[in-house]
Amino acid sequence: MYISKIAAQAIVEEIGEEIHEHINMMDATGVIIASTNSARIGQMHEGARRIIQEGLPELYISGDMETETTRRGINLPLVVRGEILGVVGITGEKERVMGYGKIVRRMTEIMVTDSIQKDKKRYDQRVRYRFIEEWIEKSSAGFYSRNLIDRGRHLGIDIERPYRVMVLYFRDYHKLSDTLEGQKLLEEMEASIRHEMERCGFPYLREPPRQICLIPKCSDAQMKKTAEKLSGMIRQKYDRDVAAGFDSGQGSGEDIAQGCAEAFRAASHAVTWKEPFYYYDDLNIELFINEISEAAMLEYLDKLFGRDSGDRLGDYMHLIEQYFAYEGAVGKMAESLFMHKNTLQYKLKKLAEVTGKDIRRPSDAVVYYMALAFYQKLHMERTHFPDMAK
Repeated sequence: MYISKIAAQAIVEEIGEEIHEHINMMDATGVIIASTNSARIGQMHEGARRIIQEGLPELYISGDMETETTRRGINLPLVVRGEILGVVGITGEKERVMGYGKIVRRMTEIMVTDSIQKDKKRYDQRVRYRFIEEWIEKSSAGFYSRNLIDRGRHLGIDIERPYRVMVLYFRDYHKLSDTLEGQKLLEEMEASIRHEMERCGFPYLREPPRQICLIPKCSDAQMKKTAEKLSGMIRQKYDRDVAAGFDSGQGSGEDIAQGCAEAFRAASHAVTWKEPFYYYDDLNIELFINEISEAAMLEYLDKLFGRDSGDRLGDYMHLIEQYFAYEGAVGKMAESLFMHKNTLQYKLKKLAEVTGKDIRRPSDAVVYYMALAFYQKLHMERTHFPDMAK
């Protein structure tokens, strides 16, 4: 066991604020690894070294014992599970700091124990994630080594069992990840989904910004039911939305890599078109959108709307999105956009004048559908997600 420097610094700062004294924490060799006086970090604390080497229950450094690296104050060993992990020290005059000693030591031991347990959980989770990544990578080979199978069983994962793949994305991921509060919210939501998956005994991999959930082979209806449960949980607890994509489920369930590729594409479509869920088997032209370069998409939009469309492009796309959302029903579109039917018809006419294509003609509608798909892909995914086809 050991105390991480980051955790140690957080602990001394928290305790220092409570008792309004300088606090130092030394590791098992006597080196100061955390302090409310940053200048002392990295120094050897002779008092702490004596406590460790001589097994002293405590040591007060008086004025005549002070050195350049050891100040007057009380120092006590930190004992966790019968092992001395380090020493905690409170700088100050004897009559002022002696009363704090045992309380501070106990507080520190409790916080150190909690930190070690959290570090172990994080380490175990990283080990599990690395294994699942390796499993997915090797699944395309069609067979697993005995070593990989045994490692999986040790982690409670039966890789010989057939699975389906569900990929989840939190909507507004990019906006949330731009702020500290948003990042904390993302971590909480990810933890909620991980805990639910682990409770069900399903393998789970956090691969920001997406989350990969492996479900024992089941029907499409059961996949959707699982996604609805996770989505409802996130909506209820955090008032946020989740998009989910499902693999085809047509294979043996052993090629997890192929299932991931399918679920990535389905999830990308769900995010792009604001669908709650989407199945790989329902994808059509979306199958090849990921193969088109961003440069080609931009060129397509520039050619259709003009290179100087600027801010107007967003307005055009909102109009196009509504057109397809309501299957060209002008009355419903007008109601959704809070405008008169005649005003809407005028806007559609102006759009046709700009592009030379009338969205109301079936032969031209596909041009706009592709434009919207490219726009959504560029503006909703480019800064959010890695390559969905990898």
